[in-house]
Amino acid sequence: MPQILLIDENVPKGVVEWLVKKGLNFKVVSDVGLQGAKDEIVAKYAIENNMIVLTLDVDFAYIYHDVFRDSLAVIVVRVKPPTSVNIIELLDAALKKVKLDEIQKKLVIVTRKKIRII
Repeated sequence: MPQILLIDENVPKGVVEWLVKKGLNFKVVSDVGLQGAKDEIVAKYAIENNMIVLTLDVDFAYIYHDVFRDSLAVIVVRVKPPTSVNIIELLDAALKKVKLDEIQKKLVIVTRKKIRII
């Protein structure tokens, strides 16, 4: 089953446009009625719909560890400045090394130096 990304509202529009060009299957939180929702609500939606949250918000790492370990899949991109170009660069490199179907129920933190899978 192809993995679906749930794009957090803090991800720039340029990244979403890049995801379209890459042919990845995704929904933006605003598309599913979750704009402005608390992170825990977004996480629950992702779990219920077998989606992987893509975010810049490190709070999702804490939510993964403290609340939804072994049930939530999250990709946190940590880059400064968080421009579309910088995020796309990191995501492109990460997606060449990590397959989305291999990170179900895992936390993936992507930085310039490394990709951590927890």
